[in-house]
Amino acid sequence: MFSQKDYYVMEEAIGLARQAVGLTSPNPAVGAVIVKKGKIVGKGCTQPPGKAHAEIVALNSAKQRTRGATMYVTLEPHCFFGRTPPCTDAIVSAGISRVVVGMKDPNNDVNGKGLRLLKSAGIDVAMVKDNYIVQEIRLLNQPHLKYIQTGLPYVVLKAGVSLDGKIATRTGESQWITGPAARNDARLERSMCDAVVVGVGTVNADNPGLGSYGKFRTKKLLRVIIDPALSSHQKSRVFRDEQVLVVHTKKASPQKIIAFTKKNIPLYCAGTRRVSWKKLFDFLGRQGVRGIFVEGGAGVHGSLYDAFLSNPLLLDRVLFYIAPKIIGGKSALSVVGGNGTRSISSVLSLTNVHVSLVGSDMKVDGVFTLY
Repeated sequence: MFSQKDYYVMEEAIGLARQAVGLTSPNPAVGAVIVKKGKIVGKGCTQPPGKAHAEIVALNSAKQRTRGATMYVTLEPHCFFGRTPPCTDAIVSAGISRVVVGMKDPNNDVNGKGLRLLKSAGIDVAMVKDNYIVQEIRLLNQPHLKYIQTGLPYVVLKAGVSLDGKIATRTGESQWITGPAARNDARLERSMCDAVVVGVGTVNADNPGLGSYGKFRTKKLLRVIIDPALSSHQKSRVFRDEQVLVVHTKKASPQKIIAFTKKNIPLYCAGTRRVSWKKLFDFLGRQGVRGIFVEGGAGVHGSLYDAFLSNPLLLDRVLFYIAPKIIGGKSALSVVGGNGTRSISSVLSLTNVHVSLVGSDMKVDGVFTLY
């Protein structure tokens, strides 16, 4: 039986997990709370890869007060040796008598095995039945859940646009359409992913830094440049360190490939004349990338969207910041290029849409698929 307090404490654990989002990849973000005699005696969230999981942080903070206590954890405790030892072993050794779990971990290495190990040790295990709470937990770990189910990273398409859907004027000027609050919010959203994707046009025109921001500022973010013919300027800021990947096609000349190789700039060939998004995302997934932030420009957005129309696994979330401005002009650049759809009936709609104000701009956030 679940009491009102059980739900209250699980919400506390979810809040802790939320603090870890963007810092734990390729591991999921998890929160854990330990309660003894009606009081919280320990809590924690998953640390960056190679460091303690949420259950261990909570056990350490509870110190000697774990025997006979109840642990609330948002995701099923892991039960195998990876970068860290199994959390199930530590829970049993600590004398925890009851474990309340938010949801099973669909990872094949876990997926119910952690629950069975705890039960076999005599621990009372309870699963949360409230759909709202389970949905909260799922939303925190969409990249983890998608990768487990499909082998592909979770992909976010972001843009800052005018009311009429433009990302630049007819002369190509694009800085800045949205205000500073929206740009900073977008930088935080970018920093919660593992990689950011831009096109060669954006690199050569804007010379962006594409670094991590805010509480994520020390996080290493992979910068992926879509550059079919290898025409990006090698002195651009994106090439400041080894956290970069230039994606080209067979259109790139041997001389260009040699020039980039001499500069120790990592390359990946992802197609013959056009970049294959499926091939690229497969590759990045194998490298441990779980979240990808695509921020243009129009050619990259259009190419990805066209590929998505044929394969719905290639795009998951759309994040637009809309400025209260009208740019106008037939030749002004629209946010999504490419071929697009033939008819309104074939357009796929976003779900779970949230709209909010960020400074003077509107943030529209929605998904195509929930995992």
